[in-house]
Amino acid sequence: MKRIPSLFVRLFVLTTATLNFADAKTPVPEGGISLIPANPLASNFWPGSFNGSPVASSEIVDVNHPDFNQALRVTVSNPAGQYWNGALQINSTADVAQGDILFVRVFFRSIESKDESGVGFATIFPQGPQSAGYPKYLEREITAGQDWVEYMFPFEMSEGRPAGSLSLQIGAGAGSKTQIWEVGGIEFLNFKNTLAVGDLPMTRPSYAGRDPDAPWRSAAAARIEQYRKGNFSVQVLDTNGNPVPDANVRVEFVRHAYHFGSVIVASRIFSDSADNVTYREKFLDLFNQSGPENDFKWGPWAGEWGNSFNAQQTLDAMRWLQERNIYTRGHVMVWPSKRNLPNLIQSYLPEGDPASADPAAKQIVLDHIDDVASRSEPVIDEWDVLNEPYDNFYLMEAFGDQVMLDWFHRARNHLPQQGLYLNDYSILSGGGRDFAHQKHFEDTIAYLVSNDAPITGIGMQGHFSSSPTGIELVYSILQRYHNAFPKLDIRVTEFDVSTDDEDMQADYTRDFLTIMFSHPATVGVQAWGFWENAHWRPSAAMYTADWREKPNAVAWRQITQETWWNDFAGATDANGSFSARGFYGDYQVTVTHGDTVKQFPLPLRKDGARIAQLYFGSSQPAKPNAIRIGGPASQPVVEFPDTDNGSYYLEKSSDLKSWKPLHKIKELSPEVLYSMPLDAEGAIFYRTSSD
Repeated sequence: MKRIPSLFVRLFVLTTATLNFADAKTPVPEGGISLIPANPLASNFWPGSFNGSPVASSEIVDVNHPDFNQALRVTVSNPAGQYWNGALQINSTADVAQGDILFVRVFFRSIESKDESGVGFATIFPQGPQSAGYPKYLEREITAGQDWVEYMFPFEMSEGRPAGSLSLQIGAGAGSKTQIWEVGGIEFLNFKNTLAVGDLPMTRPSYAGRDPDAPWRSAAAARIEQYRKGNFSVQVLDTNGNPVPDANVRVEFVRHAYHFGSVIVASRIFSDSADNVTYREKFLDLFNQSGPENDFKWGPWAGEWGNSFNAQQTLDAMRWLQERNIYTRGHVMVWPSKRNLPNLIQSYLPEGDPASADPAAKQIVLDHIDDVASRSEPVIDEWDVLNEPYDNFYLMEAFGDQVMLDWFHRARNHLPQQGLYLNDYSILSGGGRDFAHQKHFEDTIAYLVSNDAPITGIGMQGHFSSSPTGIELVYSILQRYHNAFPKLDIRVTEFDVSTDDEDMQADYTRDFLTIMFSHPATVGVQAWGFWENAHWRPSAAMYTADWREKPNAVAWRQITQETWWNDFAGATDANGSFSARGFYGDYQVTVTHGDTVKQFPLPLRKDGARIAQLYFGSSQPAKPNAIRIGGPASQPVVEFPDTDNGSYYLEKSSDLKSWKPLHKIKELSPEVLYSMPLDAEGAIFYRTSSD
């Protein structure tokens, strides 16, 4: 499998903004000191490299604009799918200090674009030197049609940089289609500490599909109605099995079947500090799925990250989650680069020479999988087996791609029912234009599937910045992978939107959840944290350090607990039935007839209980010991056995060979016979298996 080296661990790039199409530039306060040469267009243009050829070329051309008469024309003839691969590089001419307020202004227009959007695009990114790891202090995608568009980006420097070690770069390598664009009127100013960021004009970040009447919204709503809801029926019978009409029925929604989750920090689950008590309250208020952000990673699991991490604490935190009916997932078994493997294995892995790695390392990895999988099995519902193979591939280079198959099979030995995922970044993010990464991801999944690895899910991370990927493009990427791998679930595993624009952040949170919920192959969205003091990107959090609820938290709650929420009430008909259509999830049913009140759970699923027959009186329904077909021949149903205060998995197959666990069934009432309609025309088989 082709390996693609990466200069950067992550990409955070980006779409359109609120734009200024005026003929003249926007006024800016006086006092800014230029950080670039008088003629920045003559600065170094790095052509990049992709498949042995340059990514782009440049030339200075004359233009007609009120504020400048020359521009740099960039021809992108061999796009690499990486925005930094091919760029104008303008080195700073003066020192900058930590806390200085810097200001970038450019004018941009498209000359020719083969992209489906019809617009040209580039990426602005002030960057530090290689010796510091190429830190980026701002990353914004700029787009335009054939008219000049002004872009303005003020920002605060997070660290000082001497002259020449900070460069303003305009990247050309994103996307997969050729294009020609021009950039001019470039300014890079330092206002030091004389102004705040908010005192300077700013191009507001946005994204494609944000408009309230965007056409994708009605299509998404229709899909949600089709794929995320199901019909259910509650039938009330007396002791003789006769219908009970006019019984009052109340059906209250308890939680979604779809996962709206967030990672946690395990140590915060057991501390009684005021912040950690609030942390747990806010978590339980917003989320129905979780797993630790770092605790399951090999280093902290092995005790290498200090006293805040240990394996028993991690397992106890998972048990705490499961006791509260939170679906749990683990991250990650194998992160296969040398830099992300624990200290205990480093001596087997010579730096820069995977071919000389000690073969004993293969068994050390398998022993780790044995350990973490077997110990977590009672408290975990799914695992990321493999993380970020695009630029974490030391072990594959050392021992061959076969080791990825070994890892999945080894995990399955200990996790017979749990979901097993491949997880990677820059599939949905990066403006949706990191095509090399997307292709590698697809090729890796295909390799696993074609070689019978027991993979069940595709994990797409979902880290976004101030110009996130357009909503319709997100859907098309989901559809691409679903079409290629229709049997695999898709989950966004690490969602966040890192920006200071809280309104845009909230809108994108709402719209991203909507497009995800509307796609039938997706099973959930997991946020990568929710509190500023426990978030790898504080600006992306839903709560500030002092627990102010930000608009993105409000958006998350409103759409998951108001827009997509339903309760029902009514009376049984002459057949003793009350029927409705609701979101898949767990319901609490209360039936009142005369002085008698009965309550029982109803776990509504696409493949699961949809009919609940409640028997009033002392008699109990004749429930099966195992799953069976019942009901009249004209309307056959699949009847479910009791859980006996335990649980079991419902599995589905189309060939009696490959079985897919659908969901865990637990806490069924002994007074209720649960069943679902059977599609008599389809070759579908069901079975139950022990938890």
